[in-house]
Amino acid sequence: MKQKARTDRTVTAILDAAFNIIAENSISGTTTMLISDRAKVSKPLLHYHFKTKDAVLDRVLDRVLERLLDIPMENFNKNISPFDEITGIFQRYRQTITSEPALLVVFFDFWVQGIKQPRVREKIVQRFEGFRGYISQIVRDGVDKGDFTAEKSHMIPPLMLSLLEGASLQLISDPKAFNIDLYQYMALDVLSNVAGRKNGK
Repeated sequence: MKQKARTDRTVTAILDAAFNIIAENSISGTTTMLISDRAKVSKPLLHYHFKTKDAVLDRVLDRVLERLLDIPMENFNKNISPFDEITGIFQRYRQTITSEPALLVVFFDFWVQGIKQPRVREKIVQRFEGFRGYISQIVRDGVDKGDFTAEKSHMIPPLMLSLLEGASLQLISDPKAFNIDLYQYMALDVLSNVAGRKNGK
């Protein structure tokens, strides 16, 4: 049991170090030497747990994608309306932009890498599919309850993903790029219209 706890601590230290170095230096600027120094482990110990740099990067990407998929589902409340849940997801993403910018910086770095690396691209595709699938469930609930119309609301998942990721990309580059309050208001107004909600209700 003690050995497992030590192993878990070492692996966590390595992954945390790799994440922080990517956030600071990009994937291309991340080396196993930097990771082992930051994690305060020897290179042989790092390679005992992760045979290659790519193995470390794969695990970091997995952690990033798991966190990004957790955000929409945090504090899910089945007692509120589907559109209120969509509003809550916008608010949670907004909080992520301000409180966890490194998460988005690292994700977008992997996204660029994924354009040419099939193994990375596939994981990112699965993350997007997972997000759209979750929002699709909310939309179906909205249609079933009569809150949304079926005509165009099926386009809410990709639109919502674009609105959130686009805002994230702009704001992590320039936190003062635009008024996030106004952006959220107008984005939700667009989604309300697509959902076919009458008078925003």
